[in-house]
Amino acid sequence: MINKSNLLSLGLMVGLFTLLAFYPDSAFAQIGGGFESKMQGLTTKLITVILPLVSVLGLVYAVILALTGDGAAKGRIIMVIVCSIVGFMAPHIIGWFQSAAGQ
Repeated sequence: MINKSNLLSLGLMVGLFTLLAFYPDSAFAQIGGGFESKMQGLTTKLITVILPLVSVLGLVYAVILALTGDGAAKGRIIMVIVCSIVGFMAPHIIGWFQSAAGQ
C-alpha cells in the first residue's frame, strides 16, 4: 500500500524528470552563465582566500594555546605550520597538477 510520503516522493521525482525533459539546459547545469565558470570562481576563491585565512587563524590559535601553557601546543603548532605551507602553496600545487594533466 502506498502511503502519503511515498506518493509525495513519487510526485516530486516525476516532476523533476518532467522539468529536466522540457528544459535540458537545466539538466546539464548550464543556468545563468555556466556551471563551470561558477565552480572555477569558487575554486579560485577557496585556494586564494579561504585556505590562507584558515591557515593564519589556525596558527594564531596554536600560539594562544602555547602561551596559555597547553602541553600539546608544540605538536599543534607543527601541524598548523605544515598545513599552512600546504594552504599557501595550494594555488601552485593545483596549477602544477593542471599543467601535468594538459589543461
